[in-house]
Amino acid sequence: MSALMHTLLTLCLTFKQGGCTYSGNHWGEWSDSQLQPTIQKLMKGYNRYLRPNFNEGPVEIGMSLDIASIDAISEINMDYTATIFLRQRWRDSRLVFPGNESVSVDGRLVSLLWIPDTFIPDSKRSFLHDVTVENRLIRIFSNGTVLYALRITATIACNMDLTKYPMDRQVCTLQLES
Repeated sequence: MSALMHTLLTLCLTFKQGGCTYSGNHWGEWSDSQLQPTIQKLMKGYNRYLRPNFNEGPVEIGMSLDIASIDAISEINMDYTATIFLRQRWRDSRLVFPGNESVSVDGRLVSLLWIPDTFIPDSKRSFLHDVTVENRLIRIFSNGTVLYALRITATIACNMDLTKYPMDRQVCTLQLES
């Protein structure tokens, strides 16, 4: 039994005795006998260091970002701190499986999958929330689409022009790069 499958089965059985929940048009259960071959097939020969569809051109990544809060703005340090929810979606043909469901896997298993190298270039400090576990979600759809969501708090540089203070107006940006 592979390490991924063993971990996934252990996590699923811990959360819900007798099977894993999946999402889609409705809620249901996958029994261990259904989950085991699916995960084995998905991960067999999977190389997380190769981007999806590497022979077919660039990977198109859909992205959405919600700002949950702006926690602090510092004129002295010329930065602001914000908590954001970042969601990314891409298609990885190596993760196609039969059916019309999706599988949500524990965020701790993200280290076994390819994920985009998205970062905030002006970030001074940042962290992923981890109470009680890392706040990350991986959902794999049967057509190979992967949804990756996480919660980040970051302190981001913002060059402010304070020459007209207190009648000034500041514009702080939040940029993401790969």
